[in-house]
Formats: sequence, structure tokens, C-alpha cells
Amino acid sequence: METLWARLNLISPAAQGMSSPYRQECLDFQMNDSNFCKMIRMKRTLCRKYKQAKNCIAESKKAFNRLNEAAPTNLKTEWLANEMIAQSSRINDPAAMDVYEINIKKALSKKDIELRLLEQGNACNVAPSQRSVATWISMGLAIEEAQIALLIEVRRIGKQTTERQRLDLARQQDRLQGQIDGFTRSAVTHLGEGFDGDDNHDDLNVDILDDLDDDPEDFTKTSDT
Repeated sequence: METLWARLNLISPAAQGMSSPYRQECLDFQMNDSNFCKMIRMKRTLCRKYKQAKNCIAESKKAFNRLNEAAPTNLKTEWLANEMIAQSSRINDPAAMDVYEINIKKALSKKDIELRLLEQGNACNVAPSQRSVATWISMGLAIEEAQIALLIEVRRIGKQTTERQRLDLARQQDRLQGQIDGFTRSAVTHLGEGFDGDDNHDDLNVDILDDLDDDPEDFTKTSDT
């Protein structure tokens, strides 16, 4: 019934001045006409939906095959057994259908992983050179995230920059460069004197402010810096 109210709103103002029998007859006529139109146009709608569903069968089958091939064999056997039990018990025990509920374990966050690595390192009494490796790796990931954030900020600003914007970018660049220098110096502690690194640490500079007058699309290209 609710789907008819929009159509009835077109005729309801004209029916306000009618008596009750005429108003009821008018509204009934509009409802019957709407239902009749739905019935004769149902064929076109069903055919269109059938064609869409038929085209989606092949894509759904491919997606299912990819999932099925990636799933371990022992899990698939267990899932089939659970399905048979659920289908046979669902009438007497509706709770048996709970096996179809999606149960996805939440992945550990970066902080949880770092905390676990730190606890493992302290428990194993590792050498001093390996004691803070997890923190050092986390620092490197944070620096990379800061680089991407600064790159996005530069692309957002574009060519037209105010003095305040350039000062803010310069502060971010200086703060980021200090983090990079500290991260590079810590590499010697964890990797040793002979680690395969770049002897010229000046190549790690974030030369962004000098290129603000260039095309912002140039920042999308990966460079040695």
C-alpha cells in the first residue's frame, strides 16, 4: 500500500471536495489503475532483471572459484560438514544456522605488533644491537607516512602558495629531515658498520620546497630522493 501514496497524492486534492462514497470510488479507481499498470509492465522489468542476473552468474562463478581455490582443503571439508549438520538440524534447532554468520578475526594493529616484538625481545634477553629493532622499524614506517603526507600537502596546495604555507611546509620539511637523519644514524647500531647503505646521506634530503614552482604532476613520479 505504501508504494501507492505517491500516486494518490496527485489525485487527493481533487478528492477533498467529494463526499465519502465518491472519494472512496475515486481512490479505488486510482489504486486499481496503478496495480494494473504494474501488472502489464511487470514483464519488461522481470526480463531486464533476468538479463542482469544471467550476466552476473559468470562473474559470481569466477569469484567463487578464486575463493574456493585459495581456501585450504581441510577447511573446506570442515565447512561442508558444518553445512550438512546445520541444514539437517535447522528445523529443530534454529541456532544451528549460526555457522553461516561471518566470523572475521580482527588483524593486529601496528602498535600491537610493535608491542609484541618488544615484549619478545625483552623476554629473550637479546643483544643490545637488536633490543630496539622493532622501535627502529616503526620509526622508519612513521617517516615514510610523514613523507607521503607532506607530498599530498604539496600537491594539494599547487603552484599558488602563500608565505605562511611555504613557512609551514619548511617547518614540516625540517622536522622530517631531522627524523630521517636520526633514523640513518640508528641504522649503524642495528645493521653494523658494513651495512649496504648510501654513504652520502645528503641524498636523503627532502627537496620539495625548491620544486614548488614546477608542475604538481611531477611529484607523482618516483625519484632517487
